[in-house]
Amino acid sequence: MSAVAQSTVEQTDAQEAEKEGRYKQVETGIYRYVDAEGKSTYHERPWIDGKRKWRSLGVNFTPQSNLKNARDEYHRRRTEVASGRDPYAAAPKAVPVKARTMKEVIFRYIEDGCPDKHRRPRSGQNLADEVAHCERLLSHWHDVLIENAGPAECDKYHDWRVGLGAKDGNRMVDREMNTLNNACRWGVRCRIITANPLADRPKYQASDEIHHCREFMPRTTDELHDAARLLFAHPHSVVLGFQMLEEACSGLRTNEVLKWGTDIFGTTTEDGANVHVWRLKGQHANNPYVTNHEGLKAVLAAHMAWLAANYPDGTESWFPSHTGGTIGDTALAHALRRLWKSKMLRRRLKSHGMRAVYVLIRRSQGAKDEIIADEIGHSSNGACIKSTYGGVPDSWRNCGGPNMKWLSTSVPVAWAELEKNGWKAEYPASSLKGKKRQCKA
Repeated sequence: MSAVAQSTVEQTDAQEAEKEGRYKQVETGIYRYVDAEGKSTYHERPWIDGKRKWRSLGVNFTPQSNLKNARDEYHRRRTEVASGRDPYAAAPKAVPVKARTMKEVIFRYIEDGCPDKHRRPRSGQNLADEVAHCERLLSHWHDVLIENAGPAECDKYHDWRVGLGAKDGNRMVDREMNTLNNACRWGVRCRIITANPLADRPKYQASDEIHHCREFMPRTTDELHDAARLLFAHPHSVVLGFQMLEEACSGLRTNEVLKWGTDIFGTTTEDGANVHVWRLKGQHANNPYVTNHEGLKAVLAAHMAWLAANYPDGTESWFPSHTGGTIGDTALAHALRRLWKSKMLRRRLKSHGMRAVYVLIRRSQGAKDEIIADEIGHSSNGACIKSTYGGVPDSWRNCGGPNMKWLSTSVPVAWAELEKNGWKAEYPASSLKGKKRQCKA
């Protein structure tokens, strides 16, 4: 073997070893794989033809980023094996030349990567959401004939989903029906159906049922820090307090800020003026940075001090959970809901409301909606800002706003007591003797 060939083999072996090392077992038979971009998917490693091979735990072996869905698919395959069937056998193309039932349209959409209107396969959370919707849709639409898939069948699906007690039933049904519409549009473009039967689908969520994130945000910086202080009071929810403040100071969505600590996300640029961020929608098309302003600098410094004091040996996660790994993407939402139900908050707050705080502060500082849209990763040039966050008060125009600060002014910063205690939070007395703890992450 030549020196060049030997070098190529060694390089390939090294790459395979590196890839193998990215698989981490999370529970029996299920592994999490984190790619070079920080995206997580779930896999298993069954014996196939006498060899152990990696297989994705999505429907038809598509990428799966949801652990619950991965777990369900894993157990389904184990049941198939126990019954003497081979869930890994090469299957014929799921869709014939002309589809007869909706399942064939949905399967084709999944197999092709749930393409968007530009024919680009989706990725990341967008793909995971579409696949999860498809899995639920198949429970009802599996054997529905194409010619029967009209508004009346949509109403049947709505009744069935709401009857199952789906949370935010109307909104959830509309989101799932949008996925089905996407699948049908793709089916038309692939010529497996001649027309989109969902083109005139009904919408179930009335306009007066829609709640925007501005309804669930702190109205002032002081209120933001008062709320975060409640999270900093308990060891298990300190990490949620930092998540809450970092969302407010960056304008990032929950899943976007939880990417910090993976790859370059959460690190600053060489000049320290910006922070590298991941965008849930349009990572390459939208602004991949947020400004490292004075408020974000202070929060990041406090966050690093807390990590150093509580994880002296280091931690792989920027948002470590007390149960191991990284906190879930609903942990902050659940904690804020508990605080609201226990009457510890003056108004109901939600994680996504922190994004509205960012818009409020920037508007008060005189920034135009077009600029803010770019800062939070919108490609709408400000139009979506107006519809989601409302109009700018007339008195705030032309730099006439109150110029709100990123840090609290009349109350101590949220982490003041935590810092005073050497970055160690104490268990509240009410959490002892087996009583229910507040703000548990």
